[in-house]
Amino acid sequence: MAKKLVVLADIESVRIPFTSFEKALKEVSKQGEIATVKFYGYSAKRTKDYAEFIQDNNYDALSALPRKRKGKLDLRQVIDAVKYAQYPNVDGFFIIYGKGDIKPLISYLKGLGMDVIAGAAAPDANSALCNQTVLLEGAAMPKPRKAAPKKAAADDGDDLIAQLSALLKG
Repeated sequence: MAKKLVVLADIESVRIPFTSFEKALKEVSKQGEIATVKFYGYSAKRTKDYAEFIQDNNYDALSALPRKRKGKLDLRQVIDAVKYAQYPNVDGFFIIYGKGDIKPLISYLKGLGMDVIAGAAAPDANSALCNQTVLLEGAAMPKPRKAAPKKAAADDGDDLIAQLSALLKG
């Protein structure tokens, strides 16, 4: 029986042309059957080339979070990965992610016996832990806008992942 894979793609944090996404998806589908695909940071205007693919396959596409910094990790992606990992028919994940430390998530998924495939513009510390890395042609991380200095230290989501990881272990 073919492995069932879930694709979680943050297309706001990693700007990838649809043709490159499609090529990466074909590469990943050699590892198993694509059970579902979920997009984060979808904008019908900015990512219109994805629209037909999403509609034809009845996939989920979530719009960008209002105050999420560009290029940073979308925590909804982490939550969904943990949720899908509980499904008995899911065997692995293809995760296209933004900047941030998702090593605890990767370790958690692999600890459950899941295959984890990273979708990345270039290998990084996260992808080093994965079973495989699929390089995304033409991928770009959006340049962050200059923001006014903040009074408190910025939280880019890494602390939340560490807290989630601690909860999952406990």
